[in-house]
Amino acid sequence: MIRPKIISVLLTLCTISIVYSQSNLHIPREIQKAYKNQTRSVDGKPGKKYWQNSVDYKINVRVFPETRIVEGNEIVNFTNNSPDELSEMVIRLYYDVFKKGNKRDSRVNPKDIGEGVELKTIIVDGVDYDLANSDNIKRYGTNLTVRLREPLKSGQDLKLEFEWQQKVTLTLDRTGAKDDTSFFVGYWYPQVSVYDDIFGWDRLDYTLDTEFYNNLSNFDVNITVPDNFLVWATGTLENGEKVLPNNIYKKFLKAKESKEVIEVVNEKDLEGLKLKYNTWNFTAKEVTDFAFAMSDHYLWHAASVNVAGKDILINSAFPKDEVEKHKKLTSIQQKAMKHFSEDVPGIPYPYPVFSTFIGLRYSGSGMEFPMMANNGGSGVPVTVHELFHMYFPMYVRINERRFAWMDEGWADFMENLVIHKFFNEDKSNSFYSRFKLVTQGTLGTIGDLPTVTSSQYTGDSYGYQAYSLPSLTYALLYQYLGEEKFFECFNSYVKRWAKKSPTPYDFFNTFENVSGEDLSFFWKPWYFEMGYPDLGIKSFEEGKLIVEKVGYKPIPISIEVVYKNSKKSYSKIIDLSVWKNDNRTYAIPIPNHDQVESIVLNSDFPDFNETDNFFPPLKDSYEEKGVKSSIVGQYYVEDYNIELSIAKENEALVIYSNSWVWLNTILIPKDSVNFNTSDKTGVLKYLEDVSGRDEIELEYPKYNLKLKGIKK
Repeated sequence: MIRPKIISVLLTLCTISIVYSQSNLHIPREIQKAYKNQTRSVDGKPGKKYWQNSVDYKINVRVFPETRIVEGNEIVNFTNNSPDELSEMVIRLYYDVFKKGNKRDSRVNPKDIGEGVELKTIIVDGVDYDLANSDNIKRYGTNLTVRLREPLKSGQDLKLEFEWQQKVTLTLDRTGAKDDTSFFVGYWYPQVSVYDDIFGWDRLDYTLDTEFYNNLSNFDVNITVPDNFLVWATGTLENGEKVLPNNIYKKFLKAKESKEVIEVVNEKDLEGLKLKYNTWNFTAKEVTDFAFAMSDHYLWHAASVNVAGKDILINSAFPKDEVEKHKKLTSIQQKAMKHFSEDVPGIPYPYPVFSTFIGLRYSGSGMEFPMMANNGGSGVPVTVHELFHMYFPMYVRINERRFAWMDEGWADFMENLVIHKFFNEDKSNSFYSRFKLVTQGTLGTIGDLPTVTSSQYTGDSYGYQAYSLPSLTYALLYQYLGEEKFFECFNSYVKRWAKKSPTPYDFFNTFENVSGEDLSFFWKPWYFEMGYPDLGIKSFEEGKLIVEKVGYKPIPISIEVVYKNSKKSYSKIIDLSVWKNDNRTYAIPIPNHDQVESIVLNSDFPDFNETDNFFPPLKDSYEEKGVKSSIVGQYYVEDYNIELSIAKENEALVIYSNSWVWLNTILIPKDSVNFNTSDKTGVLKYLEDVSGRDEIELEYPKYNLKLKGIKK
């Protein structure tokens, strides 16, 4: 007689075998092992034996603005929920990225380079560890490994205590000092690394490029600052009445229930501001990290948003002399949170607070932490993008160190979809054209690696691999499945993996499981293999447009038809399923074909060689409109210190920049000196012989970008 446990094991192995035989996707050894151990399921759900460790932090920190010193002590309670005995603990010391000799992927302020984190004590279950004993303490890169005197068994707890000191950085890439008294403080406490079912301990160093992968944790943090400083932080302010002056506290309480924006701290309040108590207490449950911001001259605006019957507090903090720039910031956050929660994707915001601190130098930049964003400005794109990060990687705990595309790609896609649907009054621009803009210049190059490539290996292509390419693939999936089915799959994915850590295969399998479709025809070329999308017009005869699939990767077909002597046009998008069965051509009947003046193929989607996407050929349009050959050449853009080049390739004019790889597009003439970019997002004007030199003006109105180039 076969015992039930043996039957269960055999059924599991059989199921895995069936899935492998049906799929032509590469499944790495680590994922196969997870299926076998039943921590992951082949249908995309967490396995019945899925586990993750938990951490509780009790932290006291003091900040001295005049020296930028952060001084802290913490008690950490770690629970080993894994089935393994742990003989060591890996602790992250992120500030060690500034330690002399350590690897860094970007430039830093030389004043930040020093000795890194100054560790004073480490106590493990009451035992004081000798920091100089290399047998028990090893420090390398941004990781500290503590060898335990006795292995920590499955189900057991461990108490760790740290005392340390470091500085707020001057390198303001993601966190640091905005000015002498305005700081955004992140990566500031000794943090237990993740031990998971796929990779074991996460030992990858932080090198200022790829981001983070953290445990689900609880925080109780006391932040002591001078008594004229305000503090905003991850979590809920627990002692507001004890800290805030009475008039400010009353406005704070009002903001927590008000749909109208409340000036919790205005310019008058800042005059002679003195707190009742200068230690702020914040708590946060089931979050992945903790950050805080502080200033003695920032204003504080706040309001609430009702989400699923709960009032969520929205905070905005910005310099007092920048009111006009940021006065709409709170309202933008309210609107974005409402649409994220109720419309797209339609998942209620999962935390009690969200705060935006204007701290970074560049207006379009931002950095996310649980319930917080450190942004360079209050524009809609960066505000929406950073708010979506509360879903990914915070609520769904993405391993950004290896799978940044599972986080940044979603934020990029959702940012564009929400703005297109709810913030843009002008819906004439194609939703998909933005994805073409940011991928066109890199597709098919050496840097165009398969999407699943681990982020640690992407190097200079990190931005493209983490943001541009995956956001395009999500947009293609959205177009193929349709909005209703797409969000049914996406929302199931979020609900399954909320507060857990999915791998790429959990994403693939969930979408297939929920949609009921085998999507390997899409996953394989777009996520696992090299290649590029490329369609071309093969012929246009007797009312039929024959489109040829030249490239390997499937892409939708979009066409735009302009008719003679008429302002009328005809446009259509045909989803990429037409290429499912290795079809190489597709015929499209064109209405009123005898009146056609021109046809443009795939202005909405990236295309490796665009020169064969026009009827009649572009060279005919250049001749008809009288475009001058003198436009060809190199142009210097002083404001951005870059060069733009206009060249003739395959009888088409192409503009590109070696500095901005995304800027690679064909110029379509409107007349002899005015052009549209092929993705329809930009316009260019050629100014011949201005003060003895030719000039060009390139403008992307949607992105508020204007470039003026002078011919060299």
